[in-house]
Amino acid sequence: MAPAVANLVKQSINAQRKDGYRTGLTVTVVIALFCSVICIVVFFILLACNSRRINIPLVRLTMSIQSVNTIALLITLVFNEVHITAQTLCSTLRYVTYICYLSSIFMICAVTIHLWLVITRRKLSQAKRNERWYYIVPFALAITLSAILAALPNSAYGLTNRCAVAVIPSRDYLVIRWCLYYGWFVVASAISLACMASVLKSVRRLTYSTNMHNSRYPASTEAYRNAVNARANSKRLRSLVFYTIAYPLISLICNLPQLIQELLSTTMKRPLKWLNFMSKVLLYSEGFMLSLAFFSYPAVLHSIRDVTHSAVQYWVIEQEEFWRMRQSETRHGKSARVLKEELSDMLLDRNDVKNFTSQRGRLYHFILVWTPEGKIVSGL
Repeated sequence: MAPAVANLVKQSINAQRKDGYRTGLTVTVVIALFCSVICIVVFFILLACNSRRINIPLVRLTMSIQSVNTIALLITLVFNEVHITAQTLCSTLRYVTYICYLSSIFMICAVTIHLWLVITRRKLSQAKRNERWYYIVPFALAITLSAILAALPNSAYGLTNRCAVAVIPSRDYLVIRWCLYYGWFVVASAISLACMASVLKSVRRLTYSTNMHNSRYPASTEAYRNAVNARANSKRLRSLVFYTIAYPLISLICNLPQLIQELLSTTMKRPLKWLNFMSKVLLYSEGFMLSLAFFSYPAVLHSIRDVTHSAVQYWVIEQEEFWRMRQSETRHGKSARVLKEELSDMLLDRNDVKNFTSQRGRLYHFILVWTPEGKIVSGL
C-alpha cells in the first residue's frame, strides 16, 4: 500500500506542477498579447489622426513585426488552452507559428539594415526604394523554410506525430532545427549586430555638441542656426540609435534561451524543466518588449501627445464650457434666445451638443481628465 500511495502523491505533485507551468505560460501569453493588441490599436488610431508623422517606413516595419508576433501569440494561446488531436490542424498551426517567428527575426534584421542605410551610408533614396524588400524577403524566406520543415517526414524528427513535443530533442531533430531555424536566427542576429556596431560608430562620429557658454554672443546667425540644428539632429540620432540597439537585443534575449535549452537537453540527455519554462516565458514575452520599444519611439510619443491635446481640447475644455453655460442658464433664468447666441459663439453644432450630452461624451471626459494634459486643464 505504501508504494501505491507514494506513487499517487507523486503523480498528484507532477500534475500540479504541469498545471502551474501551463498557467504561468498562459498568463505570460495573455499579457504579451494584450500589450500587442493595444500597440496595434494605438498605431491605427494615430495613423488616422496624424498620418504625416506615423506613416514612415520605420514605424510601419516595426508594426509589421508586432502584427506577426501577435498572430504567433494567438496560436500559442490556442495550443495552451485547447487540446488539438488532428495532426493536420496541429501541424498547420505550428508552421504558421514558425513563419511568424522567422519573419519577425528577419524583419528585425531589416530594421537595422534600414537604419544602417540611413545613418551610416546616408542613402535615404535607396532606403526608401528598398522598403518593399523589407517585407518580401523576410516572408519569402520564412515561408520557404517552414515549407521545408513541413515536407520532412515524422521519422526525420524522431516523433510519432507532429503534435508531439520533443522534451529531449534527438540529434536529427536538433540538426533540422539548426539548419532551418536557429542557423538563420544566428545569421540574422550577426547581420543585425554588425549593422548596429556600424551605426553606433557613425553616430559617435556624427554627433557633436556646441558649447554656447564660451562666448556671450554667437559669431553669426548662421553659426547659431547650425548649433540649433546640430542639437536637434543629435536628439533624432539618439532615438534612432535606441531602435538600432533595442530590436536586435529583444530578438536575442527572447530567442537565444530556447536555443541553449535545446542544445543542453540534447547534450545532457535529460529534460531541463525550469530552463525550458524560462526560455518559453522569454519567447512569449517578446510581444511585451516590442510594445515597450514601440511606445518609446519619439514619433509615437509626440503623436500620442498631439492626439491627447486635441481630445482634451474638445472633450474636456469645450464640454465643461458647454455645461457651465447650461448651468448658468438654469441658475439665472436666461432666455432661450440669449443661450442660443452664446452657444453659437462657441461654434457648436448639433453634433457637438449631442456629443456633450451623451453618455459617451461623459465617459470620454472622465477618462481624459486623468491624463497628464487633462490634469493640467483641471488645475487651471
